[in-house]
Amino acid sequence: MSFSAAECARLTGLTVRALRVYERYGLLKPVKSAKGWRLYGPEELQRINVIVTLKTFGMTLKQIRSLLATTPPPLAHVLDLQLRVCRDRRDEAQHAFELTQIALEAVESGQSLTLDELCNLTRSMKMGNHQAVVRELINERITPDEERAYMSWMATRPLDEVKAMQEYGAAVHVLFHSLQELRKNKVEPDAPETQALINEWNALAVRYRLRGFMTTLLEWNPAVAQKWLQLGESAISRSLAPQQAARDEDLWAYFGAAQAASPWHQALEQAVNEASRLAESTMSPLSAPALVLANRISKICSDHSLGDPLVYARWAASMQFRKSPAENTRRKAAWEYISDILQNPPKAS
Repeated sequence: MSFSAAECARLTGLTVRALRVYERYGLLKPVKSAKGWRLYGPEELQRINVIVTLKTFGMTLKQIRSLLATTPPPLAHVLDLQLRVCRDRRDEAQHAFELTQIALEAVESGQSLTLDELCNLTRSMKMGNHQAVVRELINERITPDEERAYMSWMATRPLDEVKAMQEYGAAVHVLFHSLQELRKNKVEPDAPETQALINEWNALAVRYRLRGFMTTLLEWNPAVAQKWLQLGESAISRSLAPQQAARDEDLWAYFGAAQAASPWHQALEQAVNEASRLAESTMSPLSAPALVLANRISKICSDHSLGDPLVYARWAASMQFRKSPAENTRRKAAWEYISDILQNPPKAS
């Protein structure tokens, strides 16, 4: 029996990207199907369990590759190491401890481990709470075809863009922890400390080019992209509060209210309403009023460090899917009008 990369990721709790990294280091050598798909069988699943266990003990992938290339440790020894890790984490991973103990006893008595047992063992050695949360949510909300499509799309993106998104994800998780504390302490969305976090979030969005990435993602496949976006929000909610089964609506409403209270958001809202009026009156993007609006929006973006105004406008247009259908349509048209006048600004007469 063998599994595709997406199936293997779901069974082991890893990500498809992690499997690719392990393969690039020579740690895994999945066979290829007639159609070129990677297939993972019992040998690869056992090897994945060894890799995850050794990584838990602080070994780098290069060190693991060197070890496996010379004298690969017997499975019983790896399970013994894994058992010690689980003992240290008993309060957080009691279930993992029990699974590993059973597997070790089975191997020492001469029994073979089933594929399900190998996969359960690998899941029990989760490398970080956030990664485990993301994997769990993917299994719950993303179909294998959607995950495969997204990973294929991500594989086409520049490496520096992928790295930037990973760094943004780590930074924004810390920021939302602080935001959650303010919300719990009933600090108002327009309070200085809350607005400081909103400004920090905007700085992260600009530094890691979040808006350009999200625009490209949503243009690629809006339905799938929206599911991944909502999954990311749920992952932040659940990692901050493990008992939170879904997206923390209160937290995200607080974040939205804090954004709405920011000076730059309020200034842009006035510009959006003006753009909506111009668009509804069929005012040409090359008209004098459009020039005035383009200059105004550029100044807002400059004064509040929002980055390239055209990038912001395209991102804002792509993000209009959270309100009522009518409001989404109106705002999307307004931001698209703004994109038009920023892309081809009329010349002053």
